[in-house]
Amino acid sequence: LFHGLQLWINLPRAKKRIAPQYQDLQGQDFSLLTSDDGGALVRVLAGSVDGHAGPGISHTPLAITHITLAPGARLVLPWPAEFNALAYALSGNGTVGPQGQPLRSGQLAVLGAGESVVLRADDFQDSRTNAFDVFLLGGVPLGEPVAAYGPFVMSSKAELIDRKSTRLNSSH
Repeated sequence: LFHGLQLWINLPRAKKRIAPQYQDLQGQDFSLLTSDDGGALVRVLAGSVDGHAGPGISHTPLAITHITLAPGARLVLPWPAEFNALAYALSGNGTVGPQGQPLRSGQLAVLGAGESVVLRADDFQDSRTNAFDVFLLGGVPLGEPVAAYGPFVMSSKAELIDRKSTRLNSSH
């Protein structure tokens, strides 16, 4: 399987009008970590995880990882307590959280506060994959309203309308 993801990171109101910045991160750019038993591989894409920084640049505190767990492997990943966390199962099956909530390919888990994220791969994976691949990301919650229109994200509908009119006027 090949996984490609495109992220649009929401910024605080004061930074929403900065110029967009595209980052093409390739496999050789990542910080690679493994669990003590070698059953989990953690690629740090952006931010910092357990003191290991990734190459991605952000204007807000965040962490973005791609984690691969071998069948039956368990990972307890230190996670900043002030961050929220989302775990998206790219492929395979396993569990997330200390209570072992099932997480299947294509599902998203929204995790509560804590100082670590717990992932475990099922002992047997389906025939299409031999591992449990999870995209884990999070950051400091902004606590601001969100208004979206296509790829544009602002803090209010009025800001979206202003953004649209600015784009239309600049095209003349």
